[in-house]
Amino acid sequence: MVYDPVRFLVVRDFLRFPQLKTVKDRRFYCHLLQGMIRHRRLLQTEICNRVDKPFHKLQKSVVGILVLGIYQLLFMNRTPTRASIYESVALAHPFRIIAQKSLINAVLRNLASDLENNYSYHHHSLAIRTSHQNWMVARWQEFYSPAQVESICTANNIFEGVTIRAMPPWKRESLLECLEKEGISVRLHPIATQALVVENAADLFHTTAFQQGACFVQDSSSQIFLDCTAPLWKGNILDVCAAPGGKSIGILQAPYRKNLFLNDSSPKRMRLLRQNMQSLQLPTSGLLVSDGLQLPFKSPFDVILLDVPCSATGTIRKNPDIKWVASKETLLNKIHLQQHLLNQATRHLKAEGFLVYVTCSLEMEENELQIEQLLKNHPGYAIIPFQQFLTHSTPWLPFLTEEGYFKTLPSPHWMGLFAAVLKRRTERGLNNYS
Repeated sequence: MVYDPVRFLVVRDFLRFPQLKTVKDRRFYCHLLQGMIRHRRLLQTEICNRVDKPFHKLQKSVVGILVLGIYQLLFMNRTPTRASIYESVALAHPFRIIAQKSLINAVLRNLASDLENNYSYHHHSLAIRTSHQNWMVARWQEFYSPAQVESICTANNIFEGVTIRAMPPWKRESLLECLEKEGISVRLHPIATQALVVENAADLFHTTAFQQGACFVQDSSSQIFLDCTAPLWKGNILDVCAAPGGKSIGILQAPYRKNLFLNDSSPKRMRLLRQNMQSLQLPTSGLLVSDGLQLPFKSPFDVILLDVPCSATGTIRKNPDIKWVASKETLLNKIHLQQHLLNQATRHLKAEGFLVYVTCSLEMEENELQIEQLLKNHPGYAIIPFQQFLTHSTPWLPFLTEEGYFKTLPSPHWMGLFAAVLKRRTERGLNNYS
């Protein structure tokens, strides 16, 4: 089934008809729109199986209404079945497709009847029931175990809220108490030690705590990565692709850093980074806009962070449109840029210095294979296993691979992230990290 984005744009029109006067209403409709995007393929498959005419011959407004109704029947158990069907059929009037009311009603009632008789969409293939493109699932099946692929695809449709990190001197327990007093639904993260999970970000941004810089939004995978590498951030540090600044904000808390330079090639993104720093009352010195392939620095750095542009397939939980925007031909179109950024970074690193490579990708070509290629091109570098940063047993150990990389796969609690630390050898050979 070929994805036609024009047909799916109809979901935007649903926002024009209801009077979204309250926060509750706006939250409800945002939930509907996000859910329809996340489960688009499954919803359209259910339409195809219940309509006689070919899918491409259906009016786009009919498709949009059916997608909305089927999503409510399958995934919104709190909404009464009768209400879901009635409200969906009623949308035929504002869209001026009254003649299609009987079709819409028949399809939705047919599904409702099946559900009463214990119908389950889980009989579909993994790609259909979790709404992914076939080629995307096939790629992951080449690199991951069946259980891991199942877990990735399932987790990509689960997003229960944004993760925030408490800013010193705040502790997450005191921040939680403060947010709860302002009526925010928030809970402790099960793994990340300074993380809280906020059910609705829109509510968070209006709180006194957030406006006073007590916290910032950062996925728990990035928080755990920064906690793992805390001993590493010493001396003069360069963040090559810094914006919007989440990891840089974490590095600023490192006690042994001297200078931190934040660079990005986009003036717009750097303005956003500056705003983020100012909102947290952090210093905004050391910010510059330059091409990461032509860095203007003359003196080498002790540590270089390279959080490169990538396919971002590890962030589908938060950005479900990636499933439909990405194609097999364009998914890995940033590989050459990543290689050039790595090569440029090696020219600005001190002997004994550390190069930290990070992506939010699940793709081997952007992760492990990039590091292997770097080691071939630059024999003076070697991997420093993440295990060397940990002095005692922690709940983070499952995120460390046998090769010494840091890697999280999407789960209900975090998104996908890959990181590698490399050290530049001296003439005497590689010295262990200490």
